[in-house]
Amino acid sequence: MRLSLRITRLHHTRCSSLLTARLTVALFVALAVALTVWAESEAAAQSLGTTVRADELLSRRDAPAAVSVVEVGLPGQANAPSAYRQSVAELLVGQPGVQIRRSGGLGQWSGASLRGAAPGQVAVFLDGVPLSRGSQAAVDLSQLPLDGLERVEIYRGVPPLALGSETIGGAINLITRHGQGPQSTWLSLGSGAFGLKRLSVGFKAPRPKLMISLGYQSADGNFPYYFNEGLRYRHDELPQLQRRNDDFAQINVDLRMQADGSHGSLFIHSSGVLRRQGVAGIGQPSSLPGEPRLHSGRALLDGGARLHHPSRRISIELDGHVLMEGSQHRDLVALPTVLTEQLTTQMGARTLLRVTPGVVSESVTSHLLTVAEVRYERQQQRDLCPAPRRDCERAHAAQSERLRGAFSVGGELYLADRRLLFEPGLHLLVAQSQLAGLGDRDLESVPASLDALPSPRAAARVLLLPWLLLRMSCGRFVRLPSFLELFGDGAFFRKSLGLRPESAWTGEIGVEARGQPFSRLTTVVSLHAFGRTIDDLIDVVRDGPTLRARNVGQASTAGLELASSAHLGELLQLDLNYSFLDSRDRTDQPGRTDKLLPGRPQHSVFLRGTASYRPAQLFYELDHVSEVFLDPANLVLRPPRTLHAVGLALGPLGPLRLSLRVEVRNLLDTRLVDVTLPLMTQPVPVPLTDFFDYPLPGRALYATLSGRL
Repeated sequence: MRLSLRITRLHHTRCSSLLTARLTVALFVALAVALTVWAESEAAAQSLGTTVRADELLSRRDAPAAVSVVEVGLPGQANAPSAYRQSVAELLVGQPGVQIRRSGGLGQWSGASLRGAAPGQVAVFLDGVPLSRGSQAAVDLSQLPLDGLERVEIYRGVPPLALGSETIGGAINLITRHGQGPQSTWLSLGSGAFGLKRLSVGFKAPRPKLMISLGYQSADGNFPYYFNEGLRYRHDELPQLQRRNDDFAQINVDLRMQADGSHGSLFIHSSGVLRRQGVAGIGQPSSLPGEPRLHSGRALLDGGARLHHPSRRISIELDGHVLMEGSQHRDLVALPTVLTEQLTTQMGARTLLRVTPGVVSESVTSHLLTVAEVRYERQQQRDLCPAPRRDCERAHAAQSERLRGAFSVGGELYLADRRLLFEPGLHLLVAQSQLAGLGDRDLESVPASLDALPSPRAAARVLLLPWLLLRMSCGRFVRLPSFLELFGDGAFFRKSLGLRPESAWTGEIGVEARGQPFSRLTTVVSLHAFGRTIDDLIDVVRDGPTLRARNVGQASTAGLELASSAHLGELLQLDLNYSFLDSRDRTDQPGRTDKLLPGRPQHSVFLRGTASYRPAQLFYELDHVSEVFLDPANLVLRPPRTLHAVGLALGPLGPLRLSLRVEVRNLLDTRLVDVTLPLMTQPVPVPLTDFFDYPLPGRALYATLSGRL
């Protein structure tokens, strides 16, 4: 078998792009200004004899890049799973720089877009284990339940070195619950609109650290929506149709055990999800004939050790995992019938070594970090009944394989009594991809491809004042083509063996201020400016009667991100997030150059207010996004939308810590928006849709009753 070698270099033209140059200059200028300001403040503090140690000032989250951490509570606590908030998709709604894209109602496919990146460019991890990076680019967040999670980390800027370099659009890391804290048992019941039913039980114990959770949820999913085809025929009223084949049912289980010792800890974790669901089309009645169904499942087993030297200067992490995902897509009503299955297997091992050299001085400390990882991925895909053949049992499975090896080296350098943190890093990814067979043909030999992708990065954090923090980061990241993009499916998706990996330079600079203007009032405000330039952008284009992935050129993104919150004791809390995004198409496709990338609103605002009094809590949410284009040529426009939600929570009460939560989503039942169409003088109603042109449901009521011992 012939082996072809492709080395992706840091081309001079890419490094010297206008966006990268501006970010680099801004990084060094900001660092120089920060050092000057710090020096002046340090000198003033020393002259007054009031120098404060930074470890007291940096007790808050002080990462050098923008990151949001959302804690997942137990029943009766903040951000606890509920009838509405049942998956990671709902938990991320309203977070700074995050847009959730859906393909239907509750429980349907959902992907996250961070700072304008496509969902397929955002890496999703479960305790550091990558989910579905080979078989498919985007991860369905609706299939990731919250029951066994402790927190969710959203890295909008440069992610940690341990997460690798395939984070071209940011990273989301899901952290499972470890069993720390007092022993607890909980039960949660939920019901709501669209025939929703939810059940969750769990148990955790501190010695040994044990956590187990089991959840079930299902919904009919169907809802009425308006259809705008009547506008073409000058109808006075829009017809109202019924959404169909939008149901789902899912069961999930999580189990984690951990044993701690004097020299470290050992852990083992397993999780599984089984789901069946209908696949509903977009708003057009004839968009998806037949009754397509999807059956899917995922099983993960991972474990490892965290060891450290008695001196605490050397620590090592060893972990490995096995991940299996399977799906079957069937439609026995449509002609021709569809019956395909896919099985993805992933195995990997990782070693992380952290060394703390001897202290150079009281104000200077450093850490050296190295990461070595190897991962094997295999996907088998077979058409169980390829029309018009009758001998389906003779069909061979297409088998795609990928072997990855990665090595990272970086460090953490603390200067000036830990007021300045500098994190340089370099990551090298080597991957070999190969196709072993194709559909019902004889085994087909496709030459393997080898990619070597270096990814430098740097991040810095400066504590200018006890209440003012400066962040700066930049780096280069990549995304390997998925198996479908490289090798096709033997039917509607053609092979594209010469496809190059996507690469991107990204950077940000931001400030964060924390203060307490009054005795009970605490405020936090952060402002970040960011930019990203993507080279060798992979897009799916039509090639005759089939589809094909190809590298279409560049795309650039720049924007601002404001996140603020204010707490008045435990009585009142207000959170306000605003994002401005300018994503431009720089590809070589006719009619697309300098157009806005589809599905990315330029302005988005999220407001949440919470008022609490004893066991009662009342909240209000406002979610607004500006108009978006659905097509690369910016010809199909969807109007801005504003959705409201209110809710009431009571508890926990009594020895069982009973809690009741009732919430109403889309409070005003907004399903139509008045828009003035071209060549018209008066506005007309237009149906409200999501970023993928799927209809949005109207008013929905959810209720959750839970208890905890």
